[in-house]
Amino acid sequence: MRLGSTDIATDPIETEAFRQHIRQGLQECLPQDLRDADAAHCLVTREQARRWQQIMHAQGWAAPAWPAEHGGPGWALWQLAIFREEYARAGCPRFENLGIDMIGPTLMHHGTATQKARFLPGILSFDEYWAQAYSEPDAGSDLASVKTTARREGDAYVVNGTKIWQSFGHWANWALALVRTDAAAARKQDGLSVLLIDLTLPGVTVRPIRFINGAEFHVQLFFDDVRVPLDCLVGAQDGGWSVAKDLLVTERLFLARVGECKAELEKLRRLTLRYQGPPAMARANQHAWSEFAKLEIRFLAHESQWWQALTAVAAGSESDIAPSLLKLQGTELIQELYAAQMTVVGRHGLPVDPAALDGRASQVPLVPGSVNNIHLHFLRYRGVTLGGGASEIQKEIIARVLFGGKSELDAVADAGADEQQAMIDASLRKYLAREYTAETRRESILAGGQRCAKAWVDIAGFGLLGLMADEEQGGVAGSLADVAHVAQTLAAQLFLPCYGAAAVAAPLAWQVSGAEARDAVGRMLADTLAGQAMLACALDADSPLAAQPTTDGWVLNGKLPIVMGADSASGLLVAATLPGQDGAELAVFLLPAQAPGITRRAYRLYDARGAADLGFDTVTAHDLVVRGAAARAFCAAFGQAEKLLWCVENVGVMREALRQTVEYLGTRRQFGRPLSEFQALRHRVVDMYRAWRNAQALTWGAIAQWRSDETQAHVGSVAAACWVSAESGHAVALDALQLHGAIGLQDETAISHLAKRLLVNEALLGGAGAALGDYVDYLTPEAAWADR
Repeated sequence: MRLGSTDIATDPIETEAFRQHIRQGLQECLPQDLRDADAAHCLVTREQARRWQQIMHAQGWAAPAWPAEHGGPGWALWQLAIFREEYARAGCPRFENLGIDMIGPTLMHHGTATQKARFLPGILSFDEYWAQAYSEPDAGSDLASVKTTARREGDAYVVNGTKIWQSFGHWANWALALVRTDAAAARKQDGLSVLLIDLTLPGVTVRPIRFINGAEFHVQLFFDDVRVPLDCLVGAQDGGWSVAKDLLVTERLFLARVGECKAELEKLRRLTLRYQGPPAMARANQHAWSEFAKLEIRFLAHESQWWQALTAVAAGSESDIAPSLLKLQGTELIQELYAAQMTVVGRHGLPVDPAALDGRASQVPLVPGSVNNIHLHFLRYRGVTLGGGASEIQKEIIARVLFGGKSELDAVADAGADEQQAMIDASLRKYLAREYTAETRRESILAGGQRCAKAWVDIAGFGLLGLMADEEQGGVAGSLADVAHVAQTLAAQLFLPCYGAAAVAAPLAWQVSGAEARDAVGRMLADTLAGQAMLACALDADSPLAAQPTTDGWVLNGKLPIVMGADSASGLLVAATLPGQDGAELAVFLLPAQAPGITRRAYRLYDARGAADLGFDTVTAHDLVVRGAAARAFCAAFGQAEKLLWCVENVGVMREALRQTVEYLGTRRQFGRPLSEFQALRHRVVDMYRAWRNAQALTWGAIAQWRSDETQAHVGSVAAACWVSAESGHAVALDALQLHGAIGLQDETAISHLAKRLLVNEALLGGAGAALGDYVDYLTPEAAWADR
């Protein structure tokens, strides 16, 4: 699986050329001592940061997000994203430079021309290093409660108070401070101003604070009658709140730390190889590689959502949720990656090397590879879920959007649908709302197959069964994505017939069928498209059916358990093994469900969908569709498609379960107020939303790759989608029931049926454990690669 592909529409040749340009440039200009320090997991000193910043400044890359007019490279978003990824990959010094990342952009947006000319060049060259003086001992996340005052007196503001937790404040010679200029303001946000404060002024005291990893990282600043010139006011007096909270969406999106996460994931892979051996070695290392697989899959979901957000911003669209969601997930992921590294190295991570605190790689490491120094970063990164708005604050921002009715849960159609898919989706939703209500579905369950047959004919009338069929066969020559959008919508309405398998298998069978079965497959396809046939499929490459040749065709024997849709199917598409000198050969047969010798034990699954156990006792089969390697490829393609359709069903059902849960919590009252006002419940819904978004991202990514040339990569993408879909579906199902209380456990409520659909699909996918095992198997041939 190729990590780091973009969703932004750029020329692939241009993209790769830019990536190689950045990679080579960083390789050439990174001094060896800094490279060695990074390889030894050392911290970065001020001198190293200054030297590296000046090297980057000479290269024109000191402020990669800045426009050219202010000394930046003026890159497009996709270029900036690639630069940050390559920067982390190259092992360049990583340190917080708030002057570059936040204070410079603040001056560009709110500063005067004089302030920009005075301060921006010094920020670029590192001649002036800046601290952000917002937090106070009694005002952390609640910044509007700051008490540091600035009293206007003649030609200056007189500042008194204290600030705390300024990252690298002991490096700084300037600070951008949020101060109170009007203590009598009606709202606490209205009396704030932003000042630029020279930390060498009389009355300023900087007290370093030793961090949990032993390094000096934060400071506390004290201001005692510090006189700050009036021209150091940013924006309007008492208008500082809008300045302090104004960070562009594009800047906030890069708090997702995608490049860092990717680099640390690669380090974790190398460490796991070194200390645990490759995945194929023994059961002893299975847990370590399973944990690695989980983190890699979560990273892939995070990266996919990040690129989607960048694409949307590049197109002029903004999301109220994306910046908070991506910061929340990125900061948690980077913490877990460092924690996993510590787990892998075990006792080797315990010794302390004082040289690493000073940025120096010891000539004789205490531990091979200096992995003992990883603890410096493991402990250092515990703070990233606090700074810039704690994780709980980010969850509250997301919850506010979800419960405010402004999220994609309230959208009419899926955001990823193209114009044609959106039109089909709109028509289908209207039909389902009118003809396939909860009462209709209940009648279908009680009445058997009649209602299902009518619904099948109805959706055939929309052309939905021919989305992947060739135009000459009456279809529209669409893709798996077209079928998936329909499957997602049908599942959200708890549609009972098995749509996806037939919509994929019938056209695929026509494409691969040989001359002998061409007519029969053609009739089956035509009947399927017209809604006159319901096709059930059992196409496992390890089929328990055996086929023996006869003078009249083939005879099938064996049993097929739990064949979805076989309770009401009129036709069967089954795989069977043929005898051969070089071992069993695979073949696919088409036969009527009522063929002599077939016994069918029909039943319903606990989510009310139909299935059957099929017995084959000397069943004559005349229509061999495909055999040999082509049959195996056909079954593999169908098997992947079927899994992805279960995944996309889960995406649709999770969205509907989330929507109903948000609606229920907003209307249900306890203790005199809506349940949606209880933070614990709001944040639980946010976790459900995150699970849904992760499944959505990887499922649609895998669907887009289906039957691509990168066969092995797609095996990995399908396994990743199955794991996150099964895991997320399970969590959303049970959380939705819990949040609905006893009401959710009643058969008459829709949420109970949505939960059961998710849990049954989890089992159909083989469970999260099996999918994770498939992903570990996918890792096995890749694990020995030096680079991916």
